[in-house]
Amino acid sequence: MERISRSSRLDFRNLVVSIKSKTLLHSVSGLASSGDLLAVMGPSGAGKTTLLNALARRIPCDSGTITLNGMPFNKEQRGRLGYVSQTDVFLSNLTLWETLYFTAMIRIPDDVPKQEKIAKIQAIVEILGLQMCLHTIVGDLCHRGLSGGEKKRANIACEILTDPDILLVDEPTSGLDSSSANSLMLQLKQYATKYNKTIIASVHQPSSQIFHMFSNLLLLKEGKMVYFGLADKVLQHFVSLGLTCDKHHNPADFLLQVLTADRSTKADDEGNRANHSLHPIPFGSDIENGHNPTENDRERRIWTSGVELLSVMIKSSDGSTTNCNHVLEEEMASRWPTSLWNQFKLLSWRSYRQSKGRLLHKFEVLLTAFIAAFLSVIFFQVEDSIITVRDRMGLVMSSLLFWSFRIEILTILGFNADRAVLSKDYAAGTYRMLAYYLAKMASEMPLLLVLPFLFNTVVYWMTGLGGVDGYFVFLCIGTLNCLLMQSVAHNLAVLIKDVKLSTMTGNVLILGGLVLGGFLNINPPEWLFWTKYLTLAHYPYAAAMTYILKDMDAVWCNQTSVGIYFKCKSEATEFLTSRDILLGIGVDLPIYCYISTIVLAIFIFNVFGYYALKWKGE
Repeated sequence: MERISRSSRLDFRNLVVSIKSKTLLHSVSGLASSGDLLAVMGPSGAGKTTLLNALARRIPCDSGTITLNGMPFNKEQRGRLGYVSQTDVFLSNLTLWETLYFTAMIRIPDDVPKQEKIAKIQAIVEILGLQMCLHTIVGDLCHRGLSGGEKKRANIACEILTDPDILLVDEPTSGLDSSSANSLMLQLKQYATKYNKTIIASVHQPSSQIFHMFSNLLLLKEGKMVYFGLADKVLQHFVSLGLTCDKHHNPADFLLQVLTADRSTKADDEGNRANHSLHPIPFGSDIENGHNPTENDRERRIWTSGVELLSVMIKSSDGSTTNCNHVLEEEMASRWPTSLWNQFKLLSWRSYRQSKGRLLHKFEVLLTAFIAAFLSVIFFQVEDSIITVRDRMGLVMSSLLFWSFRIEILTILGFNADRAVLSKDYAAGTYRMLAYYLAKMASEMPLLLVLPFLFNTVVYWMTGLGGVDGYFVFLCIGTLNCLLMQSVAHNLAVLIKDVKLSTMTGNVLILGGLVLGGFLNINPPEWLFWTKYLTLAHYPYAAAMTYILKDMDAVWCNQTSVGIYFKCKSEATEFLTSRDILLGIGVDLPIYCYISTIVLAIFIFNVFGYYALKWKGE
């Protein structure tokens, strides 16, 4: 069950955040206490999301301090904070229950019993009103699933499961209709008061009903603090500055109009101010001096008043503060809530559930069946003789190329579908990157190999490539080819975020291997002869042809084309062996060299892929 949090107070002082030469936050300060709903408002680009990201330690601060109950907000206290991003990022093929189950099992410590975790899920589902959609898939653009409001509440539910004392919520009402937005904010308000939680939410343009739910309010404009204080006192504050809001006007709309007022259009604003419910009231000092305030005077008073209000509301702390950058470095070493083995099991389960429908989609099955039937008809019971060597070369290469392209595309698309969720989980410190990587590769491996296994089985026996022993060797080589392409494609997906560019790069590598790997061009220029050893297609192709042709009987040179097999033309010999035929088609190494090279390449690409994933920090 949800626990009632102990009282806490989060203070942030003089936060400065900049990217390159642009400053996004200018000495922003404030505080949030237990049971309160602190709203951060401002026009687009005001710095609302930047502030939440700085508080959540997702971006570094140039300067400033953050404390919790007067103590440094360090890695031990980081677990008391939850962050709900603006975008609702989920795996589309999982149901809501599966999503919440995974979150609870992997983010709640191992020492908490499983039944208690499930009870916690059920309690939060009731709090947020998600009972009716528990077994509905999340969905995406192609598959109907949860509605926008349900996804918002599901996003919040995943963070509430960790029972944070402080919850940061970025634009919870974005994209929702007024009724759904009001219901969601009411649930957040009740959650804060009932369980003594601290909620800081950025809200762009709330309705009047939502506005009156706010305990405190922080107004930002262009990264600067305009107001910080009680939400029900903000209108009185602006009256004192010469701006007043009509009685029946939405206070949030009034505040945004004030904050978005452009100096360059002040003349138009003065003429139309009555239509916008903004009524200037002269400042006391200006009346005494015998003149009315200008727009510049009024805006300058707005800027300075925010700092003055903050100095009144925030009492001086005991001086126990810490720098943002220092804390950010400390938190990277924070401990994980669950063990590596538990994370691996849960991530494997989640990845399998997400990938099964994509990798074994009915269109993938139909495509596989069609290509298998096509090759079986074209190469049906191909003759085992010297005159059909080129035919069998084409059959082997067609099979390997087909699965090289399919595995490449499926792996790249699969990782890019997970990229946003992985970035979100990595930022929240949900699990180890090693656990994700191992689970991703292991869980998708059987799904990736099911269709190639059936395909190669049908093609091998229908085309009569060999006997039983050759069948298992052919399956082994086909499997290694798929695993090699999976590892290469995963590296491409990690290193190249653009899906089109990563797929194009993979296609170039495969087609380059087709040209240079000894299939299309058996006799390349001498200065390009070595390139076949760098291609992906050469090794599985050469290994398969070595085994298929190894038992071929010696043939007389007068039965062959001397233009293809150089030995018949250059030497005084009357027959060709299988070794001579392999050399004639560019296969010049023992089969164990090819297979061991494939295994080594798979290992190297997988290791490199893991470190590339850590380096990119997805």
